[in-house]
Amino acid sequence: MKVIKFLAAALAALTMVACVPTPDNGNGNTNEKGFEVTASTRTIAADGVDAVQFNATFNGEALPASDLVAKVNGTEAEMPGLKFTTTTAGTYTINFTYGDLTSEDFQIEAVKVGGLDLSPIDEQGLTLRATTTVFQKGVEECLIIVRYKGEVIDPAKVTFYDLDTNEEVSLESKDVTDVNGGNYKLAIYAPTEVGTRTLWAARNSGPGDSRNKPLSLTAVDFAIPSRAIDPQPENTSFNKRMFVTQFTGTECGYCPFFIAAIHALGEDPEYGDKFVLAAVHTYSNSDPMYPIDYSDIDKTFGVSSYPTVICDMRNSLGNNGYAYNLQQLQSQVNKSLAEPAKAGISAKINYADGIIVARATVKAAEAGNYRIGAWLVEDDIHGMQYNNGCKEDVDFNTHEAAVRIPDSKPEGAGHYAGHSLGTLAEGELADYVFVMNVKQDQSNIDNPKKHWKSENCRMVFFVTVEGSNGTYVTNVVENDNLTQTITFDYQ
Repeated sequence: MKVIKFLAAALAALTMVACVPTPDNGNGNTNEKGFEVTASTRTIAADGVDAVQFNATFNGEALPASDLVAKVNGTEAEMPGLKFTTTTAGTYTINFTYGDLTSEDFQIEAVKVGGLDLSPIDEQGLTLRATTTVFQKGVEECLIIVRYKGEVIDPAKVTFYDLDTNEEVSLESKDVTDVNGGNYKLAIYAPTEVGTRTLWAARNSGPGDSRNKPLSLTAVDFAIPSRAIDPQPENTSFNKRMFVTQFTGTECGYCPFFIAAIHALGEDPEYGDKFVLAAVHTYSNSDPMYPIDYSDIDKTFGVSSYPTVICDMRNSLGNNGYAYNLQQLQSQVNKSLAEPAKAGISAKINYADGIIVARATVKAAEAGNYRIGAWLVEDDIHGMQYNNGCKEDVDFNTHEAAVRIPDSKPEGAGHYAGHSLGTLAEGELADYVFVMNVKQDQSNIDNPKKHWKSENCRMVFFVTVEGSNGTYVTNVVENDNLTQTITFDYQ
């Protein structure tokens, strides 16, 4: 999981190649001992997060960073994982040497169009934030921002503790310049082992500690995706969709009356692209789509009868027959879209070896306290559906958007409203990294609740905001598969 604030920034990515072949061996094969370096982009934001990912090969085999000498502006530099980031705007000349072979120079532009905003905020007490709470060990840098009464303070003024052991934790610090040109010191967290550690801090002089608001940091050994490119960094007017959470089940005889209504809503050209569905099958644990690891989700939403449909996590609908259900859904969409989206969402996703890593980015259209959630859903699942008389022409036995993993319940929380991004100002960006383990358990291969078809899975991301009557969804997006990038959808 990852939280970091940015100003809006969009940078086009181009793939560049630098190749230094060895002399011809007489067979026309100049690549037999070829040294090749590629770069994911030539332009990045100078925000400490946006990165150039270099890849180096020799004879087609990948080379680790430890086999190369990296030079930045003519000076040897550490570059773990061959990933280059910076918080200082400017032009950087980067090349790599492997033995007696040297790549051509890469000119990297780091543009000050985004970055850490460390100006004072409206916040009480002592708080800890991190530029990342999920990061690749030895490659990405995790900086901890210590604030007291909303102002960034020197980390030397506090003592850090491990929440599990209450033992003191010693952290180094680093000088950082934020997007406004202010100079600050931030603590550096750089563990040598993979795992999660939860920290809190106490002021060395005077009252104030963050024990009740600890910070969990997770180091992983795989790459975290970069942010999706923002095509319109100055824009904050987003297209909006309503989030439909359908509580249902294959053994619920009256659920087809809402299944049919939602299907008709999706087929209606006026409404089909104005909502996103997530179907939660909690009616019976014999349902092949029953979320066995999240069986409390219906009670958390206050569901006591089936079917129940909740719109934007604030308006609940019960079954009143197909025609009336459809009319109510249309009314709810109209009501939801009458209020402009307070935020937009983009996401970039990596999926490999049964692990989903998704970086979702929220961009605020207006100031507010925001949360982000990501739900893994699966389509085209067969399950015999009970039907107490709904006669609409719908394939009730093929189920769509069944929720497999609803990752929006913070540890210890009693809600699924999303992971906190904190208070964002208009135009600010906040990132959160989701990690989902969907590896198959070979000892229980016949359990349809645990074994899903990854080719039928996709992601739903929603953003919630605090309002006068509680927290509700202000926008939602979805993709078609586990690797498809979602960009901001502007009006």
